[in-house]
Amino acid sequence: MAPLVLLTGATGLIGFRVLQELLLKSDYNIRITVRSEAKAQTIFSNPVIQKLNAGDRLTSILVPDILAEHAFTTALQDVSFVIHTGAPLPVPGFDPLTQVWKPTVEGTANLLKSALSVPTLTRVVITSSIVANMAPMPDPFVTVSAASRITLPGTPETFSNVFEAYVLAKITELNDTDAFVEREQPPFSVATVAPGYVYGRDERVLSAEAAVTKDSSPGILLRSVKGIDCPVPIHGGYVHIDDLAELYLRVLQREPDAQTPSSFGACALVDYADVWRVAEKEYSAAVAAGVLTRATLPTLPIAYDSSETEKALGMTFRPFEDAVKDVVDFYLERLEAEKASSS
Repeated sequence: MAPLVLLTGATGLIGFRVLQELLLKSDYNIRITVRSEAKAQTIFSNPVIQKLNAGDRLTSILVPDILAEHAFTTALQDVSFVIHTGAPLPVPGFDPLTQVWKPTVEGTANLLKSALSVPTLTRVVITSSIVANMAPMPDPFVTVSAASRITLPGTPETFSNVFEAYVLAKITELNDTDAFVEREQPPFSVATVAPGYVYGRDERVLSAEAAVTKDSSPGILLRSVKGIDCPVPIHGGYVHIDDLAELYLRVLQREPDAQTPSSFGACALVDYADVWRVAEKEYSAAVAAGVLTRATLPTLPIAYDSSETEKALGMTFRPFEDAVKDVVDFYLERLEAEKASSS
């Protein structure tokens, strides 16, 4: 019988693309956690997933509250691998404590605690972030990597905004994961993946309008060529969604040894001024027609080194231009299809 992978966060950008990768490029059976049956149906009914004809390889299980005691007990039964992508993003309007901090820090801790009771489990891969490896206000002259750690003066009790909560939660989650491994010496291996901003085709999106309005990193990038300014600077570090999905599978299948890192960075440095340069070069007709219009997307400079990850996994990350083109192509394809269907 094929090994079983438990995938959390399959309705999210990263998790959904990782699900595709698992179905396409592995023989694993996949069990996804969802908060409701309606969430499960958004995945099973998606045209991309339906085309993969997953059949019995893909199942779902309800985990409505990842903070509840024993929330993952049933979901983890008979599981060989876990990929945990189910953590919140700093969405405007979220409550910083209950919708960002607690699910990130306490949700991951809850999963790891339950995992200790699963005899079949061999490897857990947890989604971190590049913000977990750098100071809350990054110094562009200090290079960090997935191996870097930040020590906070204490556990924060209040947050001024969702992004502060997200950054501090990711720092704490990573440190707590390290402490868990050191303290518990689990029978399974634990790896963390630290992506930059993730760009590429978001196949969860089914309309051109949704591609523009969705609270996601591709949405942020697309809005910058749709005349909608980004109000805050964005970390100048990115990874293509296709590279990231491949990375998860390679990390999952990697047998840990002395030469293998336990933390994997996935981040290439970018200047977001390049987005419009690509648009003008590759989509001159759409620019001339006013379909694409320039907006402000400020860059928060950082210094991040992912070379150890590329070397360890035998990967070379795609250039930023590829991601910009994939995001814009996806939008224009949806726009053209909608025009064709209405004519």
